[in-house]
Amino acid sequence: MPKPMVFITQQNRSQLLKAVQREVTQQLQSGLHKAVLSNLVDEHPSPQVQRLWDVQVKIGKRPIYQLPQNTSIITVFDDTGGKFLILGALGAGKTTTLLELATELINRAEHSTQPIPVIFNFSSWQDDNQTLADWLVAQLKFKYGIPINMGRQWINQRQLLPLLDGLDELQLPRQQRCLEAIQQLLAGDNPPQYLVVCTGLEDYKSCQTKLQLHGAVYLRPLTDAQIRDYLLSAKSRELWHNINADAAILALARTPLLLNMMAVADEEILIHSWKRLDSQKERYLYLLNAYIRRTLTWEINHQWYRRGEEPRPEKTKHWLIWLAKKMKQENQAEFLIESLEPTWWQNPHKNRRYRLVVGLIFGIIGALFAGVLGGAIGGLIGVLMPSIARFRHFTELIILCWNGYIPWKYARFLNYATSRLLLQKVGKRYQFIHYLLRQHFARMPLT
Repeated sequence: MPKPMVFITQQNRSQLLKAVQREVTQQLQSGLHKAVLSNLVDEHPSPQVQRLWDVQVKIGKRPIYQLPQNTSIITVFDDTGGKFLILGALGAGKTTTLLELATELINRAEHSTQPIPVIFNFSSWQDDNQTLADWLVAQLKFKYGIPINMGRQWINQRQLLPLLDGLDELQLPRQQRCLEAIQQLLAGDNPPQYLVVCTGLEDYKSCQTKLQLHGAVYLRPLTDAQIRDYLLSAKSRELWHNINADAAILALARTPLLLNMMAVADEEILIHSWKRLDSQKERYLYLLNAYIRRTLTWEINHQWYRRGEEPRPEKTKHWLIWLAKKMKQENQAEFLIESLEPTWWQNPHKNRRYRLVVGLIFGIIGALFAGVLGGAIGGLIGVLMPSIARFRHFTELIILCWNGYIPWKYARFLNYATSRLLLQKVGKRYQFIHYLLRQHFARMPLT
């Protein structure tokens, strides 16, 4: 039997637009670059986060040109007919550039019937055989609670503008499969009107599939002058003088994310120890560890714990390591407390025992209602089901807390970690401040 047609109302559109706008604003405001400007720079930062990096643009057969610093990326969107690539290294500013574009596109959608821009992160792609349209629909349900049949209508009626991020967070074989899925959507009977894809330049060159888009922008590594000006404005004059003649450390600083981390971690960096390390990988890991130490110990104003009752740094680190490992295991870029499942437990015996006990309890309750009390109680069951689901979720939180995987009042802790620039909060979801930091935590031993 065919499913009934779903009509997308103006109210549906307005609700999604507001949700996307909140998400984009939260990500921009809680981004590391904006946080550095707010905490370390004397000047009050403008609402628009200025790019640190230069942007090279290539459209069709036209010559490559540099986008002026005060020119929005939306000009490239218009010149390419809304279909282009954003290329750059991990931490080069691709997501920030995408958020800048999303802000402009949201403003357009508010005053027109233009499709609503929605950012999707490929690091949550789990089924290589899934079509891109099906994945987009599933993500709409996860992120915004949009029912599957309505999500399909959003896609089929071309009322969404997909902004695809995180492709370079996947291994190369999976990047290739995702590119194939994107190309299949573009070549299908109902391709999206607009599409923007972020990925790494070198990875993209290594993949066989090349997307049939109309142009690309490349986020260039930072120059010495850009690094100097940034560190001086961020009150890191001594750090600049210590690294300006060190080619290896300057190479790290050419990535905006790592430069931001340097500004935050400045007081934790022992420059002579850093310079004596043998490899670039060791210098990179040293910087990430210094950033974590600094963010876990600096004095901040927050409302999540009373002064003196904050989690100890080693406990905070332990809980974040566990979270990062589980997010990596589940291929999740974002984390929702309500999505916690018993499969996240590390002890299979405890997992089986939990399923047995909880399943037995709910089985008995269900049998009593369905078999003994009969159909007249059906309505009551419908009323009780949400409460039962909440009870089950609460039980899972207790078990996880009991085993030391999470703290009590988990949401408070996650908000606390956000205030320490380790996580970001987007709506009800949480994510690490950057993929590279999440991967670093995931590689740490869980003590």
